[in-house]
Amino acid sequence: MGTLDYKPYIVSWNLTHGCNLSCPHCYMDAGCRSDGELTTAQAKGVVNSLAQMNPAMMIVLTGGEPLLRDDIIDIVGYCSDAGFITVLGTNGTLLKRDKLAQLKSAGLQGIGVSIDSIKPESHNAFRNFKGAWELSIDCLKAAKELSIETQLDVTLTDDNYTEIGDFVELAVSLGARALNFFFLVCTGRAMRTFISVQNYDAAIQELVKRSKTETRTMVRARCAPHIYRVLHEDGVRLPEGTRGCLAGRSYMRIDPVGNVTPCPYMEDSVGNVKDTSIEQLWAESQKLQTMRDGEYGGRCGICEFTEICGGCRARALAEKGDFMAEDPLCLYEPQGKGKLTLTDESQSDIEWESAAKQRMNKVPAFIRKMVIGVIEKKAIEKGVSKITEAFVEEIKSRDFSKMHRPG
Repeated sequence: MGTLDYKPYIVSWNLTHGCNLSCPHCYMDAGCRSDGELTTAQAKGVVNSLAQMNPAMMIVLTGGEPLLRDDIIDIVGYCSDAGFITVLGTNGTLLKRDKLAQLKSAGLQGIGVSIDSIKPESHNAFRNFKGAWELSIDCLKAAKELSIETQLDVTLTDDNYTEIGDFVELAVSLGARALNFFFLVCTGRAMRTFISVQNYDAAIQELVKRSKTETRTMVRARCAPHIYRVLHEDGVRLPEGTRGCLAGRSYMRIDPVGNVTPCPYMEDSVGNVKDTSIEQLWAESQKLQTMRDGEYGGRCGICEFTEICGGCRARALAEKGDFMAEDPLCLYEPQGKGKLTLTDESQSDIEWESAAKQRMNKVPAFIRKMVIGVIEKKAIEKGVSKITEAFVEEIKSRDFSKMHRPG
């Protein structure tokens, strides 16, 4: 695949280093605002450039704490007007109902709020802020009342990985569309992983079970590409094009001062938007091209699941000093069977109405086969023999709206 075949579909944008909390696992080492953070005008210039690259992308505005930017409503509105799916990643402690209403009017479509324990006292201690849990829950409830899509973002540690089932129930009780479980990379203040390799593996197994059986909210693992190997081993059909880590392929990060990196957990910049256009950085970066080539070292390089997993490049960089090294958090030993290739096999002989097919052509190429696979699976479950545009719309409103990733 050539460079021109890659385009960003998701951009995580750390708008500020400033934060009102002091969490020990913060990959940004957030606290005070940095000198040289992008101005409103510079931020809008970046939005204009991104729109030229792909007007159908999702943009995740986060921090630090993005609510500390006085121009947050202006930036949200500008992103929304550009046509982006615009979402906010926040700790929720500063986001009151009136601000939520203003953000929704500006075009905000969803929020992701960080929750680290089902126990208020544990969450508050981890966040170093008394009352943080209560404020975050109030934020989620207010967003739900305003019909803003919500998700819970959980950082799994040795202390809370056994609470996965409880987190699911909390997310359901709050009406959250999705529940994301993140696995730390040693960067920023997170100078240790917070979860052992053994507990990580146990958590992945539990998340596979939950993702297969949970119908009330979407349960997802983040920064854990190994889950696709486990899903495959568990008999789950993975659509052609499934890829564990999208960093540098269809995903990138912009930091507060304009540095561009493959993902939020990789601090090494490929350049700065103040000096070079983001289009040029994306197209010409040797580092991004190396990541796209996928010539990994160690076990990742000889693993049969390289194409659907590929390991976490940020974790390899943080712990091995080489972003193309093997992922140190993976216990799997390659079996020497050759690379697994997912074929484009339809799940059935289900017929597609012409209008429904045309609608699929508008879906971004990097997820189109996955979307088609999900729709066909739903059709089989419902006994539908012909997929119509109305059926696609039904599935979109009930299932794919959960797939937006606000954070």
